Amino acid sequence: MIALVLVLGSGAMRVLAAQVDYGLVGITSIETARLSAYCAEESSEPCQVEFHFHDVRGRIVKQSSVTLQPGAAGFLDLTAADLGLTGRRGEIIPCIRVVGGAAFTSLQQFDNFTQRTRLFTNWGGRAQPVTGEAHFGLAGVTALDTARLNAFCSEVAVRPGISEPCEVTFIFHASGGRIFKQSTVTIEPGASAFLDLRAAEIGLTFRRGEIIPCLRVGRGAAVASYESIDTLTGLTITLGYDAALITP
Repeated sequence: MIALVLVLGSGAMRVLAAQVDYGLVGITSIETARLSAYCAEESSEPCQVEFHFHDVRGRIVKQSSVTLQPGAAGFLDLTAADLGLTGRRGEIIPCIRVVGGAAFTSLQQFDNFTQRTRLFTNWGGRAQPVTGEAHFGLAGVTALDTARLNAFCSEVAVRPGISEPCEVTFIFHASGGRIFKQSTVTIEPGASAFLDLRAAEIGLTFRRGEIIPCLRVGRGAAVASYESIDTLTGLTITLGYDAALITP
C-alpha cells in the first residue's frame, strides 16, 4: 500500500511524505532483508528517504534516513540479529518514506551464505505495455546469477489503427549512473527480446553486487520485466515488473 502521510500545520493539512508499506514478511536466521531506493535521474531535487523495519507490534526495529542525489541509490539491511530472532522464523514489516524528490523503491531478501536474492518486489501497477522509460529499482546479483531485462512488443495499437514495431534500449547501470551494459533493438509486434548481464561483465569480485536495470521504449509500447536467473541451471530465481515512481 502506498499512503500519503499528513500533518497539521497553520490550520490546514499538508503532505509530509509518501509512505510505501510492504506488509508482513517473514525472515529467518539465514537471511538479510534489504530496503532500497533509487533516486530518479529526472528528479528535480535530491531524494530524502527514510527506511523503517517494524516488528509485528509496530515497534521500529531498525531505521535510517538518507539523502540521495538524482541517479544514486541507497539501502538499509536487517538481519535476524537486529530482530533478536531466537527461533527459526520471525516477522517484519518493512516500509519506506519518500520525503523529498522522486524515487523508485524495492524490497529484497537474500541468503546470507550465497548472497543470492530469493525475493524481489517493487511498487508498480499491473504488467502492461509502456512507452518511455521503465525502471525496476535496485537489484542484487552474485557470481552465480545472470540478470536479464525483457521486453515484449505489444500488438495493441499505440495510435488508432496503427500497430508498430518497438524500439527498445536495455540498460544496466550502477548507482551514480555509470553504464555497465546497454543495447538497442527493434522488436516486431508480438515478439520479444532481452539483454543479459553476468557478474564477470561488471568486474564483480566480491560475493554480491547491486545493479539498476532499466529500459527505454522509444517507439511502440512494450511490456517490461526483470529476471534473476541461475546461470548453471537456467532456473528463474526472481521476477519483477517496472516500478512506480514515488513522490511526496
